[in-house]
Amino acid sequence: MTPQPQTPFPVLVLGAGRMARRIARMLGEDGRFAAVLASRDAEALTGLDGFNRLAPLTGTLHEALSVACRGQRAVILADPTLPAPDVARAALAAGAHYLDIAESASSGAAIARRAQEAAEAGLCLAPGCGLAPGYVTSLAAEALDRAAPADQITVFVGVLPTEPMNRLGYANIWGFEGLVSEYTGPCSALRKGHPVELPPLTEHETICLDGGAFEAFTTSGSLDALVQTSAGKVADLVFKTLRYPGHLDYIRFLLEDLGLSRRLYQFRTLLTTALPRIEEDRVLIAIRHRSQGQERWDSRLFTAGRDPEGRIVSAVSTATAAHVCATLDLILGGQTAPGLIAPGQVRPALLRRSPFLGLVMTGAVAEPPEVAIHRGVHETVKVGF
Repeated sequence: MTPQPQTPFPVLVLGAGRMARRIARMLGEDGRFAAVLASRDAEALTGLDGFNRLAPLTGTLHEALSVACRGQRAVILADPTLPAPDVARAALAAGAHYLDIAESASSGAAIARRAQEAAEAGLCLAPGCGLAPGYVTSLAAEALDRAAPADQITVFVGVLPTEPMNRLGYANIWGFEGLVSEYTGPCSALRKGHPVELPPLTEHETICLDGGAFEAFTTSGSLDALVQTSAGKVADLVFKTLRYPGHLDYIRFLLEDLGLSRRLYQFRTLLTTALPRIEEDRVLIAIRHRSQGQERWDSRLFTAGRDPEGRIVSAVSTATAAHVCATLDLILGGQTAPGLIAPGQVRPALLRRSPFLGLVMTGAVAEPPEVAIHRGVHETVKVGF
């Protein structure tokens, strides 16, 4: 008897930007999933040949989400303009798992309050499944698993143009909604084992990675969930953003000297209109672990790749999509319990069981990544397609 092909798992991807498109394409290239894009922005949906997409969402937000979620088994939010708690509520009402790549600690907390409801329905809620929070949070959690109470851990992440551009050394790589929040919100951290809030754009230092020097400074949003559950595990846990040298001084000039910290809409508009939009980027991730007077580093470099048609596809979109798709893959495989999946809860060893994470591990090292990481080597990763 000929086995019947399995019906692809329907997944709604909310959004039409580069992150949403990369997630939808990655899922679509796996025959187990049927991804469809949906957005309220009719213009953004035009010209998306090769993608399954719904008609532009209309009516009230509640009505639009109800229509879009109907018949879906999972919903991935990749549109920063939509309120994540409302989308999560609509997904649960439709009997669908919910995942997002949002960076908002407040929306993550609101979604977490529905954990019991989701668990009783046999569904998962996975906020913060992008790069940071998301994949980087998982790496930080893995470092915490190996740490002693007196250790100090600093997590560094940079999403950067391949080469410095302009005096900021920066570009429009993945939008500015999240970046504005990172640069202006309080930064959750551990000091002497206790949760604290650090001011953003402080604790400047210079580090060398991938043969170059980068400046590092505190930013918000990436380790909030991990800080809340890690008190006492280590003495210090801090997150810092990486930028090309000189970036911080210009940003502080804009926010502090020109007073744009009181007019964030102007700051956001300035960055959006002034900085070029690019796809050719690189993602730097490094974890510094200080223990008993010794220091060790684990680091990774992800670079942009090309799709089968030769178009450049950004490293950050692929790294982000790989993590959220791998998390969904594990959910569907029954390898996560129903209810809340907090950022960092799914460790890298489990994530690597999904073929999606292999898309950003292609060509990393000759040894298995987990062996290389424990030896403290530097991985250079060419994202695969």
